[in-house]
Amino acid sequence: MSTTAITPTSTLRASLERHNDTFETLLKLIPAKYYIVQDLTEEQAASKFQQNKKKQKAPKQAIKEASKKAKKEKLDPANQKNIVDLQNEASILKQLSKEKGKRKAQEIDGDDEDDEDDAAMDVDVRLEEEEEEEEETLNAGNMNVDVNGTTTLVPMASSSDITALRAKLHAKMASLRRGGGGGREAGDRDELLEERRQQRAAMRERRRKETKEKIRREENKNAAKDKEKRDKDAQVKLTKTQLLVNDPTTAVMASRGPNSKLTNVAFSSVSQSGASSSYKHNKLKTSSNPTQALTQLASRKEKLAGLPEEKRKNVEEREKFEKAEARLEGVKVKDDEGRLKKAVKRKEKEKVKSKKAWDERKEQLTSSMAAKQKKRTDNIAMRNERRNDKRKGIKPKTGKARPGFEGKAFGKGKAKSGGGGKSKGK
Repeated sequence: MSTTAITPTSTLRASLERHNDTFETLLKLIPAKYYIVQDLTEEQAASKFQQNKKKQKAPKQAIKEASKKAKKEKLDPANQKNIVDLQNEASILKQLSKEKGKRKAQEIDGDDEDDEDDAAMDVDVRLEEEEEEEEETLNAGNMNVDVNGTTTLVPMASSSDITALRAKLHAKMASLRRGGGGGREAGDRDELLEERRQQRAAMRERRRKETKEKIRREENKNAAKDKEKRDKDAQVKLTKTQLLVNDPTTAVMASRGPNSKLTNVAFSSVSQSGASSSYKHNKLKTSSNPTQALTQLASRKEKLAGLPEEKRKNVEEREKFEKAEARLEGVKVKDDEGRLKKAVKRKEKEKVKSKKAWDERKEQLTSSMAAKQKKRTDNIAMRNERRNDKRKGIKPKTGKARPGFEGKAFGKGKAKSGGGGKSKGK
């Protein structure tokens, strides 16, 4: 059976430290911002993912001071940390927060419902941590490092010890699942779910009652406002109907006794309501066309002639007053037959005059069209005649030369006069 040489612990430790130094040197060459993920604040996250959000403008002085401070911090040598330093700081902070969380968990009361919920949420995290610790304890074997750096060989724990440790771990896990207080057993999950369901139902019922109460208050408030508005409108109407100044005649009438010698005269109102006056005006209204107006007046006369004598007189008397009232109000009552007949004659004369002017215009248009057509025909015949003479070789007849038009051709020598014209050289 061959035996292998065991490498000394000091040699292994020195080799590991050399490798560790090499990796740390390489890590220091990488900028920290490209290696370590930084947690963004709410403002940074908003500026990154909410580009279209309206930015709140800070004062210029504050912006200037902040930029100056950031520049100083950037150039400060104390802030120029490498990846190894940052990782060490992060591990220290994590260890401190873990110890602080464990102390808080021990102080939490198990009977408080809110604390039970928080503890239930942290159960898995703590169980994982304790499982890792147990595994490290079990897998450590016989390797144990002292504070002074010397390594001592410790024999591996027996199987009975491992079983005891696992039983202890499972017992602690069960106690954590029960919330730390031992109030519930591991199989009471259904009861817990039922209790939470009842709490949610009670919360929904409470919210429903609050909403109903709020709606009822709003309705009462609106009803009170409507009632107040109606009362105010009624008060306004009442004040409008009342006189601002008391009528003196009522006071005089009240002061007079029944045996007073003075008599009271009551005058009927001359003006009537607008509806009745408009109805009367429409009844007296006639057409704007004088011929139709005459026809309407003739039909009214025939209708009056068919009535009894007394009734006809009453109607004529009433119409007189209605016409007079309408004229006072500015309505034009066209009931004069003489003037209407004159208007008819004037319109007829205007029609005749307009007809005569229209006929003259048509005759002028016809004659001008005929003259233009004759001129066009003559021009076409003349062109055809000239074209035929040109084909036959007949020279066109030239008339007398016009002074200034058919004179001497400049720059082409002496030109012979055409026809009966005389040249300037002769």
